[in-house]
Amino acid sequence: MTPQRRMAGWRRVSNTLVGVGLLLLGIAAGYLLRPVDLLVLDALRRVIVQGDSGRLILAATHVTALNTLRVLPLYLGAFVLMEEYVPAGGRWTRRVLGYLIPALLVPLSYQVIRLIGTPYDFGVPAMLSVGGVILVHALSPYPQGLFFKTFTFGMFAFGWQWLGMAPKLTGYGFGMGDLSIDVKNTAAFLEQEALLNHWSALSCGLFVAIALVMAKFMVDYRNHMDLVRRHQAKELELQQAAARNLEARSRAEMQRLVHDLKTPLTTVQGLLSLIAMTEDHRKTAEYVDRVVQAVERMNHMISEILRPETRRRVAGGEFVRLLQSHVSGAHRTGVRFDAAGPLPDVEVNVVRTIRAVANLIQNARDALGDSPEPVLVRAAGDGPDLRLEVIDRGPGIPPELFERLFTPGFSTKGSSGLGLSFAREVIVQEHGGTLEVDSEPGRGTIIIVKLPGVDSPMSPHDR
Repeated sequence: MTPQRRMAGWRRVSNTLVGVGLLLLGIAAGYLLRPVDLLVLDALRRVIVQGDSGRLILAATHVTALNTLRVLPLYLGAFVLMEEYVPAGGRWTRRVLGYLIPALLVPLSYQVIRLIGTPYDFGVPAMLSVGGVILVHALSPYPQGLFFKTFTFGMFAFGWQWLGMAPKLTGYGFGMGDLSIDVKNTAAFLEQEALLNHWSALSCGLFVAIALVMAKFMVDYRNHMDLVRRHQAKELELQQAAARNLEARSRAEMQRLVHDLKTPLTTVQGLLSLIAMTEDHRKTAEYVDRVVQAVERMNHMISEILRPETRRRVAGGEFVRLLQSHVSGAHRTGVRFDAAGPLPDVEVNVVRTIRAVANLIQNARDALGDSPEPVLVRAAGDGPDLRLEVIDRGPGIPPELFERLFTPGFSTKGSSGLGLSFAREVIVQEHGGTLEVDSEPGRGTIIIVKLPGVDSPMSPHDR
């Protein structure tokens, strides 16, 4: 058995014990509160002696509160059992059968109380209170807290019990218990039946209205809190997905950087092997010079990784070759390069700039989905500048999303949303270039990158 199922089993057992315990408490309350009945009878005698209608209302309030206190555990216990065994929001046939739990348990508890010597009357107020229990359960698709249950059912029961104090409703099955009859007889003796009728109706309406408002408020509150929790869970899921995507992209970029670093290392290794085998001093000097150049290139790459402000001059064709080498590991056949004419030199942080353009290519490849059509990367000179175009024939970008494209964290694919913002940071902010997006739904997208060119010719050492 899984821990979740074991916990659910224990929770069901616990709630069942609570429900049964409340029912037993309600049954015992009929016996435990008998001494209070005597105090109420004494109060009614004083009302008759003094002829005080105000004390009559106070005595009626005491009887109503006492009746509510006696039966409240019964309604709470029935609701706890119904809430545990009848899923709110489930099939209506099962819910209707579940409503038999309070409809049977509460009257049965009244009969048990009568058997132990307390004359409880299961009249119309009790039936209305059972209806309130069923109504609250029907309104709420989520379990409610103990405070909410106690307060709501207390208000329902207290309101309906006031109808038992109305002499006018006695003939309709309201207030047939001994204490209720005593209160109404006292009102008749004082000729205050009309006052008690009006007060009972007013009190019933007030407290039942409070119960309904409280029930609606708490149900809406629980619904709102559930929506908030689900929204938070969804946001957390999206954040975790974005973090996984960012981690995967960072790992892929790191692998490509390592691949780029392996090229000069392989050159160094091969040249050192040649040096070890040759006896030609002229060749040895040539090999050593090439080793030094390879080490310098590797040193430049490491510096560019560690310090974004690092720049070095590179031929336009060499830049495109390095870019092609960088993305070939991720997309062997998904990207096609096209270089037209002589390309101007640029002075850039090669590693960061290649990563920025590679992010644009990755986004374009993602936009194509499973399409076999490759992303086209076109390189050309644009006056003194190096122009790169990343072209895909995907679904395109809706115009209303253009302003948010470069916002960090924004993504239409559920990814980290850092690719475009990083590209603009590197190309525009760090290198003074431009980054433009030309897209239309159904036509695809063209991202145009311009890197400032270098006018003066490159020295042989830089090449």
